[in-house]
Amino acid sequence: MKKIFLIAAICFTGHFCLAQFNTNLFVNTNPPGSLLSWGRKDLTYIISAGPGAVGQAVIKSTLKTIDGTVAATTNLTKARVITINPATGTLILLAADVIPLETMIFNGKFKTSMDKSGKLPAGGYILCVQLVRPVDFLPLSTEQCKNFTVAAFQLPIPMMPANEMVLDIEKAKTAITFRWTPVAPRPQGILTYRVTVFEVLPNQTPMQALRSNQPLLAKDIVGTTQFIWQPQLGLTITKDWDNTEEMGMKIDSGGVVHGDPDFDAYAFIWTIQTLDSQGAPFGDGNINGDGISEPNVFFIDRRPIEKRNSGQPSRVENINNLIKGKRN
Repeated sequence: MKKIFLIAAICFTGHFCLAQFNTNLFVNTNPPGSLLSWGRKDLTYIISAGPGAVGQAVIKSTLKTIDGTVAATTNLTKARVITINPATGTLILLAADVIPLETMIFNGKFKTSMDKSGKLPAGGYILCVQLVRPVDFLPLSTEQCKNFTVAAFQLPIPMMPANEMVLDIEKAKTAITFRWTPVAPRPQGILTYRVTVFEVLPNQTPMQALRSNQPLLAKDIVGTTQFIWQPQLGLTITKDWDNTEEMGMKIDSGGVVHGDPDFDAYAFIWTIQTLDSQGAPFGDGNINGDGISEPNVFFIDRRPIEKRNSGQPSRVENINNLIKGKRN
């Protein structure tokens, strides 16, 4: 009888504990990938207590993918203890309280993504939240779960100058127009596009120039996808040209630019970096953490006017055939 009574008492106590706090969880169905940027409109957790149900609790949160893979869980031994008192009214908690990054344990690729970019990889998720007792972690409320999706974004694609495009030097002295596609799908908030241009020096790869050279241009553009640059580069036309044999600026199979830029053409690499409204690199965990799009290489033709490509600049399929000639 004593054993039956003890079991009944434990069940009653457990039921009482479970019923003493009522909770509601609200999660934006399409929040940003950065958990640090989640605000009131992205997550709220509302706690109300019945009469006399004063106590302390810990928030247990579990973040899973749609297929059930656990992305992150609360480290309950380090979680903050909150006091719940009906006399103070309803308690409203936000993302910083429900999924505090300092006490969340992320797993596998989710940890890699959070460490690298502070963002969740794009995909579908389920967030489950429950109140538990501080010491033994027994439940104090029913578990609330909500689904949400982190959108996969396409970073801007540089459009103009197109990759391996040749620009006329006279036009380039006046202005060079840069155009790119917007981020898709259109995110919430205002984005800043940083246009950056580097000169590719002889015997460099374009990527070496991008990583090691000082930029000739670094301009932040807000709310539009075009910028007209009026370069002050001292561009000059080469002299004593003869096209009897091939020579000049070339990109070999290894991606190295060969030739004499003082004679043939100027070579440049340009790219777009996308920044969010806080000035941080934009994107989700599936995109590189710096928010930089795939770059384009373009050239400015230094040949005398009679040797240049006529009409509008056009993309060339093989840059080895760009410029032919030699110095006398």
